[in-house]
Amino acid sequence: MSDDFSTSHDDAPSEGARWLAALGADRPPPIDGLVLLDAVKPAAYSPEEMAVLERAKAYGAHAVFFEAGRFGRPGSPQAFVFLSEGGSEDDAEFALLHQRMWSWGGIPLVFRKTPGLVQLFRCAHDPDFAAVPGPPTCRPVRLLRLAADIAAAEPWWDASQLRNGTLWDDPAVCRLMLSSKKAAHRRLVDAVKALNAELAGERLLTVKLRRRLLILSLLIAYLEERGVLLPEVFARHAPGATRFFEVLRDGPALISLLEELEDRFNGHVFSLTDGERAALKASPQLDRVARLIEGHEDPEGQLNFWKLYSFRDLPVELISHIYQLFVTDTDVSVYTPPALVRLVLEEALSWDRLDGLLKRGEVILDPACGSGVFLVEAYKRLVLHWRSRNGWRRPGPDDLRNLLQLVHGVDVERGAIELAAFSLCLALCDALQPEEIRGSFRLFPELAGQTLHHSCFFDAVERGLISAPVGVVVGNPPFVSKLTTAGARRSAERYRAAHGILPDQQLAYLFLHDAMALVAPGGLLSMLQPYGFLYNEKAAGFRRDFFGRWDVREVLDFISVRGLFQKGGADTKVVVVVAAATMPPPNGHVLHAIFRRTGRADAEQGFEIDYYDLNPVPRDLLDDPFIWRANLLGGPRTHAYLRRLAEYRTLGAFAAAQGWEYGAGFIEGAAGVSNAADHLAGQPLLPPKALTAAGIAPDGFDTVRDRPIERPRTPARFTPPFLAVRTHADLHHDVWAGHYLAYKSEIVGFAAPRSDVSRLKSISDFITREATALQAFAAGVSTRLFTRKATALSTADIASLPYPETEDLELSRNERIVAEDIVRYGRDIVRLGDEARAFTTHGRAGLKDFGECFVDQINTVYGACPLRALEPCAWPGVLCAPFAFGDALVDWSGAADLRGRLGRLLRERRGALSVTRIARIYDGPFVFLLKPDPLRFWLRSVALRDADDMLADLRTQGF
Repeated sequence: MSDDFSTSHDDAPSEGARWLAALGADRPPPIDGLVLLDAVKPAAYSPEEMAVLERAKAYGAHAVFFEAGRFGRPGSPQAFVFLSEGGSEDDAEFALLHQRMWSWGGIPLVFRKTPGLVQLFRCAHDPDFAAVPGPPTCRPVRLLRLAADIAAAEPWWDASQLRNGTLWDDPAVCRLMLSSKKAAHRRLVDAVKALNAELAGERLLTVKLRRRLLILSLLIAYLEERGVLLPEVFARHAPGATRFFEVLRDGPALISLLEELEDRFNGHVFSLTDGERAALKASPQLDRVARLIEGHEDPEGQLNFWKLYSFRDLPVELISHIYQLFVTDTDVSVYTPPALVRLVLEEALSWDRLDGLLKRGEVILDPACGSGVFLVEAYKRLVLHWRSRNGWRRPGPDDLRNLLQLVHGVDVERGAIELAAFSLCLALCDALQPEEIRGSFRLFPELAGQTLHHSCFFDAVERGLISAPVGVVVGNPPFVSKLTTAGARRSAERYRAAHGILPDQQLAYLFLHDAMALVAPGGLLSMLQPYGFLYNEKAAGFRRDFFGRWDVREVLDFISVRGLFQKGGADTKVVVVVAAATMPPPNGHVLHAIFRRTGRADAEQGFEIDYYDLNPVPRDLLDDPFIWRANLLGGPRTHAYLRRLAEYRTLGAFAAAQGWEYGAGFIEGAAGVSNAADHLAGQPLLPPKALTAAGIAPDGFDTVRDRPIERPRTPARFTPPFLAVRTHADLHHDVWAGHYLAYKSEIVGFAAPRSDVSRLKSISDFITREATALQAFAAGVSTRLFTRKATALSTADIASLPYPETEDLELSRNERIVAEDIVRYGRDIVRLGDEARAFTTHGRAGLKDFGECFVDQINTVYGACPLRALEPCAWPGVLCAPFAFGDALVDWSGAADLRGRLGRLLRERRGALSVTRIARIYDGPFVFLLKPDPLRFWLRSVALRDADDMLADLRTQGF
């Protein structure tokens, strides 16, 4: 065993690891979240959970460990558990099994118990099993020895942390166990990209034919490994051949094989054009193509990538993601992470909604379907729904073809429609057993031109190509400020006539508007949109009209999740709009759900959300300019803080009233773009880095170079005295009263007459004195911070800073608490997620201040019988803060037993939501706050929110 992949421990077993020691016993202890496969009853589990349990059983697992379901969702599988006798033969077999589970990627962890030992394997990280040369090797990443005098300190052995999800709150655990770049799915995409580049570099075949052969290689590898295509199939076309690559070398043999497969399967998946057939017959390059494809190494040079993966276990929708490599228009195509696709589909296609959709004969539509990734996931849910409603028997080919007619797509790219058809047919295969596929004739229905349309979506609507009633719309439309087709331009003109100019000419907004109009009454839309839908003031009118016309149920906000989409080097920010095709209720609300950056999100394993990031927005506040950012930074109290400070006179308004020259510094232009700037060239320059928290640093001055200047501004802007404020979240500032001094657009200057220098200094002192309050305000109103830049503000943000006549913001104690937490913690939570200090610091550091703040707030109402903070209690990953009215004391004698029931305690039903990981428990005179242990949950501003919620509970209960 490699030392790099194993550790052991030398104390008594911890309580959290005892479940592993008991596995395989006649009567193992019941563990909440652990499902033994020999006792599974389908009626007890959701369809998603049953699909995982079936997969685990097919792999020969003994049990599955589920994390608790959240907000009404099913449990999330965390680990498969195997029992094994061990030994070299078992190790070799398990290494192959590890490769299959890694290729599947549906769970992050695997436990394997052998006599006296538990091994831990990763399935969402490096292919630890890979050995060069040779077959897969059994290489656990960690070991647990089960001797009586040995303990397990690491969290991955702990049943309670697996159950309540706190295992993944530790960024170090996530880095060790999860990685999107090293896991199977992203590695395969990268490998195909590298292979395509290698083939392109050698100028082998045309681009289209090269793409075709790569896709067919992936499909046939899948069919080969599933046992659908046996060696004799290949031998019929190339004597002696037993594998596809031996046929790929021979043009006529390849054409003959594809003709047989097209005849057998139908659907144009294997069809070739006359030109492609002629090119393959005449090409002398096929042998080289076959050798390059077959011999291609993994991008990290670990292994021939065809040997690295178990193709029969790869999710069928993964093929759809490879579309990003082969599109013509790279501006509008983008890789949509599978976890995000699943989340969007879960919001739109509940099992009850599918019941209604089938009953009404409605279809699911993706109006910009690309390679069909949303359609494939929708189809998989339809198949799973069919099974759950039919006693879990498997559908036959006719059933599957009928279900395939319920998913429709449109795309302007012909290649996308071809790949969507290919992906859906592959999904149909995935639902059948190999012998059923081998015994079928013309298995695939023709989809192109029937349910999949090569067309501009707007043109398709005009021509009536989408004739079936649409019950659900899903998808990820192109995010471009450009009307790319004649149909889009006509639709935009209709929008202008009815509502006004389309904001930014944003094509995604037009998709949202027109697709929503297609949804049948009572149907649902769940569609990705640019972050500007919420955060761009130019979109306010569009947003207002949309909210006013449709019942928007939720907006899922991913602005905090970095790297979710990478396009052209930019970090594209998105939201998901979930809306029903009914009139909005007059007194309803829209749920603004904010997802944070976490290790699981970075690894594309799923998304985390907690109670404090679920913000119901009343409909009378939907047009409020502060509400969305307030939710991003804390919720209702942050919103109240921003609204109150916004009532003050602004710094820009004061400067304008004084007749001062103010605004951003000059902007350098591109080559050949310049205006008269004699007042700048050669002058002293204040670089942004020379304006620090300590003020202006003259030793950091530079000189304005003689370069094109697009916006030179007026000389008055750089003539002292002036107040310089850097467009940075920390508002670095100072007054300069010396020589003429230029500055660029990263600095905003307020230039005044010499007689007003004392007022400039007074403003500077005010900004210093109220730095925290102003920084918090800027974070809450900025048009740039978090959306376009991580720490940069805009000129408008500086000008909008409150500047009251009294130079006193008159902040209350609670307002200062809100502002301080935004600046110290909230901004970094938005930018860094679980790597922010509020997540990496243990909650015990804030418990004392939290308790005092919480008690003070409650006692403003219930001071006659004051609430007291009591000594806290802790379990792995969880803190419990107890409080009592009067002199009551908590009896903690049963606390050890409570540890095993945390999963149930951390699931509190509140209306339609099942809130997990946050619980308020009322027991006589006692109040228990049970939450995860990072400091983020124990800040003073969170204490204010908890107190507000508790006071609302007490009022509801009549106290």
